[in-house]
Amino acid sequence: MSSLAVITTFPPNRWTTYAKRMIESHVKFWPDDVVLYAYHEGDRPNFDHAKVKFINIEEVNPELVRFKHRHKHDPVANGEINEIPGGVRRDPTAGKNDKGKGSYLWDAVRFSHKTFAVDHAIKTIDADYILWLDADTYTFRSITTDFVTGLLPSDKLVNFLGRGEKYPECGWVCYNKKHPKITQFMKYWTDLYIKDTIFKELEWHDSYVFWQCVKRIAPNDGVDIGKGAGAKGHHVFINSVLGGYVDHMKGKRKVLGKSSKSDLRGDRTEDYWKNVENYDPFGGVKFDAKQAEDIVSKVAKGKQGN
Repeated sequence: MSSLAVITTFPPNRWTTYAKRMIESHVKFWPDDVVLYAYHEGDRPNFDHAKVKFINIEEVNPELVRFKHRHKHDPVANGEINEIPGGVRRDPTAGKNDKGKGSYLWDAVRFSHKTFAVDHAIKTIDADYILWLDADTYTFRSITTDFVTGLLPSDKLVNFLGRGEKYPECGWVCYNKKHPKITQFMKYWTDLYIKDTIFKELEWHDSYVFWQCVKRIAPNDGVDIGKGAGAKGHHVFINSVLGGYVDHMKGKRKVLGKSSKSDLRGDRTEDYWKNVENYDPFGGVKFDAKQAEDIVSKVAKGKQGN
């Protein structure tokens, strides 16, 4: 049987907000031999379990540190619009409703963490498949390795949640380490940051950049697992086969700790979805007001995907 590892990242201020809960659900519902590698910034979270390994993302990724250092004082590289002398510039043709305002679409620094976490995992983790899973997800019932690896045929490089002509949702992306193009794919992706050529792209966030890499390096080696979910451009994650096991708290849903029944585009038979409106994900504990305000504010300002 093929081996599998799961990886994720999260910023320090989101550990108690959602990352801890995601990791606890991995411990409870994922196979004992599937380790979750959690790439973190700053201090290691106070959490210990054999199925979870924490990795300081900056300690193992010097190129990430250099990229962040080069652009940490450039508002444009961080999704804002205030240009500085010698700083990067958005393509003037990029964006529609987001022109002239701050947006996650151009927050290259924020989304660089995911790229370098995936690269480090593929280079160092001994597993046939590496699954990226966003830290704002929650696994609500037992999931098997066969289910996960079965979504990515052995002759394909990667799978993703397609959304028609738009770039895919990247809350779940599985990589086949044995595919002959995996090294070329990852080099092309990381070079965009190492050489600063990401700033030549129309958008600089993870989903757009990932999609350009797929189209340019492996156009025939990707698998769309969102196809047929009936949620084009909407909440494709929970409307795909993944919704039978995992919820994804995109955008303001983080405050609720769950998606809503109105997010579904069809009937789901799982108990979780049948009872989701009455489900209290926080066990009676009130969501931190400052965190809630921060999340809602970022969504409203276009600085976080909705």
